[in-house]
Amino acid sequence: MEVNIVALTRLTRALLPAMIQKRRGAVLNVSSSAGFLPIAKFAVYAASKAYVTSFTEALRMETRGTGVSVCALCPGPVHTEFSEVAQRPGAKETSGPEFVYVRAAEVARAGLDAIERDKPLRIPGLVMRIGMALVRLTPMPILRATSRFSPHSR
Repeated sequence: MEVNIVALTRLTRALLPAMIQKRRGAVLNVSSSAGFLPIAKFAVYAASKAYVTSFTEALRMETRGTGVSVCALCPGPVHTEFSEVAQRPGAKETSGPEFVYVRAAEVARAGLDAIERDKPLRIPGLVMRIGMALVRLTPMPILRATSRFSPHSR
């Protein structure tokens, strides 16, 4: 929460006014596809990433016409050292099917491309983009019902 909410908000508050004054700049906030839905046993992570996405969308509205590009980058699974570093004691490493993973370099390129094209949100990887589009269209009662089958909710 300190990184995803507090630091993100403080850094934005400190740096954005100068960008607006110069009428140029970019804010690329790294969120996650996890922020689009509640995930059992990852509640704080998913909720904090939902904050990042919502904060970024609101910031984009507030900075419209200022020359500052604002984008939320929402990757799905990426092979990094994150799983090893963030591993909770006694927890098993989770992994999804390999076809949903996106390379870290592709995620970075997607973020830079989104800023250059002034896109509000970018989900790297075709499979994740389609999957998250479906998730975002699905009513919460259906998401709750299907979460019972998730290995995270057991």
